Amino acid sequence: MNRSTDHTKKLLTAALTIGLSFGALALATGSAHAARFSVRVVDEIGQPVPGASVCIGLHGNYRQFGTAFTDASGMAGVVDVPNVPFVVTISKTRFAAIRVEQPSTGYDLVREFTLGGGLPGPRCKAGSTVAANPPLIRIDDVGVISNNGSTSLRLAVTGNPNHYRIGFDEDMDFAKWLEFEETVTIPAAYADASELYLQMRRFVGTPESNLESVSDVVHVKMPGAAMPN
Repeated sequence: MNRSTDHTKKLLTAALTIGLSFGALALATGSAHAARFSVRVVDEIGQPVPGASVCIGLHGNYRQFGTAFTDASGMAGVVDVPNVPFVVTISKTRFAAIRVEQPSTGYDLVREFTLGGGLPGPRCKAGSTVAANPPLIRIDDVGVISNNGSTSLRLAVTGNPNHYRIGFDEDMDFAKWLEFEETVTIPAAYADASELYLQMRRFVGTPESNLESVSDVVHVKMPGAAMPN
């Protein structure tokens, strides 16, 4: 074998080795690419469940990849997840909460989950919906004002919310989003309540395509509420 042929074989071997190495690297890095994951929550008869809390993460940090509340169609927002197995936790008052292992897929996926009745399960505390770099929405202070038989809330907030909602419990069952005002008059339906729960959000887009950020739920003690013993 002459030197020229031997040199050529060495170059081909080196090129093949480098090519295989880059191919393996491409497979390794490709496996870590994020996929877009969405959730739809329905009840046992297939009806959408709005206001369910959804947490997406790993064991030890069930909120790691994001949290969301389902909308009127039962859909939670899209979150980017790495191509690894992860955990989905869904809870809502009057339903049995679930925690489900989701295998890695490497492709975009919308998965439907069913909530049924039964014993309470693992809880998901969804403080804000998932969104790409969502604006911070925070309730800094709530002043309760009583005047001539009516009660209103004077709000100090961060993050320019455009909606608020008031509920009887922290899960905000049946609470409707209303246009934000710095002073909110308490509706007649809540007039005799000793305590309320308040939440803000910033919502941009349409029900089909939107960016949403939600504040933590804040507990508000109303005038005339019984003091603890």
